[in-house]
Amino acid sequence: MLASPTAAQLLTESVIFWVISFVIFVGRIWSRAISKKSILNIQADDYVMIVTFCCYTALLVLLEESGRYGTNEVLPDQLAAVLADPKQVAKRIHGSKIVVGSNQCYLMTLWGVKTCLLTLYRRTPQNTFVKFVIGYCILGLLAIEIPYFFVFCRPFSNYWALPVDNPQCYTYHTYCIVQTVFNISSDMLMLAIPIPLIIKANVPPAKKALLFGIFSLGIFVILAAILNKYYNFANSGTTIYMVWHIREASTSVIVANLMCWWPLLQKLFGLRAFIRSAGSKRSGTGDNGLSGTEGLKGPRRIWPSRRSKHFNSVDLERLGSQDAINTSEAQYAVEIEGISANSEDGEDRNGLGKQWEGFERSIIVTTKIEKTDGR
Repeated sequence: MLASPTAAQLLTESVIFWVISFVIFVGRIWSRAISKKSILNIQADDYVMIVTFCCYTALLVLLEESGRYGTNEVLPDQLAAVLADPKQVAKRIHGSKIVVGSNQCYLMTLWGVKTCLLTLYRRTPQNTFVKFVIGYCILGLLAIEIPYFFVFCRPFSNYWALPVDNPQCYTYHTYCIVQTVFNISSDMLMLAIPIPLIIKANVPPAKKALLFGIFSLGIFVILAAILNKYYNFANSGTTIYMVWHIREASTSVIVANLMCWWPLLQKLFGLRAFIRSAGSKRSGTGDNGLSGTEGLKGPRRIWPSRRSKHFNSVDLERLGSQDAINTSEAQYAVEIEGISANSEDGEDRNGLGKQWEGFERSIIVTTKIEKTDGR
C-alpha cells in the first residue's frame, strides 16, 4: 500500500502541472486570437475554458492545503493515536472541509473540459449525436452530485466528522464508482464524435493518421481517470487520490487546450500542413500549381458551392484541412476560412481575375464544413 503524499509532494506536482497547463492555456487563447484576428473575438468554448482553468487552479490550491491539514480518512491502526490528540483532530476536520470544496472543483474542471469540447463540436455534421452526448453529460453530473449531497453521507456534516461510522463519508467509495462510470463513459462518447468523420475522410493515410492522433488525445484523459480510481481503491485509508486528482485534471486541461494550438504553431514555425488535398477528387488546382486555396489568404468570406444547401460551421480546431470528407449520405467539403476548398464552388479559379491577386502565401486555418449533395 502506498503512503499518503506529503504536502511538499503535492506542492511540487501542483506547481509543475500548473505551469505546463498555464503555458498551453495561454497558447490556446493566443492561437484563437490569431485565427480570429483579435483576442476580443474569442469564442464561447474559450470563455468556458477560462472558467474551467480557474476551477482547475482552485483545485490545486485546495488539494495542497488539504494535504497540509490531513483528512478524516485515517488507517485503523492510526485512529486511536489521532483521536488522542485534539489538535490533530481539529486539523483533520478542517482538512476534510477543504476536501468537500476541492471535490467540487475537481468535478467542475472535468465537466468544464467536456463542456468546452462539446461547445466546439456542437455544429459538426454529427449534431444529433453531439446533442445526445450533451444530455448524457448533464445527466451524469446530476447523477453524481445529487447522491453526493443528499444520499451517500447523512447528515452532510459527517463528511468532515472525526470519528465517523459511515465509511462513505471518508472513503467516498460508492461516490467514486458513480463518478468514474459517468466520467469515463462520457469521455468515450466524446471520442466517438470526430472519429467517424476521420475514418470516412478521403485523405492520404499519413494525414488520416495525424488527424486520428490529434482527436485521440482524449485517450490519455481516460487513462488518467482509470489510474486515478485504481490507486484510490487500492490504497483505501490514504490520500493518494490527491496526487491522481492533480494528474487527471491536469491531463484533461492540457489535452483540451493543446487541440487548439495549430494556428499558433503555424505562426511560430511556418507550418503549412494539411493544405494540399492530394487524395481528393474534388480539389481544384490553380495555375500556380497549388491545390485549391493552398498558400492563399483572403478576406473573411466563404465562396459557397452552387449546390450547397447549408453550412455547418466547425472549429475542429483550426487544423488547416481542406479535404473532402465523404459519408454514405452526403459529402462534407472542409474549407479554410476565407476561400472555399471545393473546386466547384467558383468554376475556374482563374475566372476570379484580379480578386485572386494580392493574396499572400499564408492561410487562416479556421476550418469550416460545407454540406453538399453527394454523387
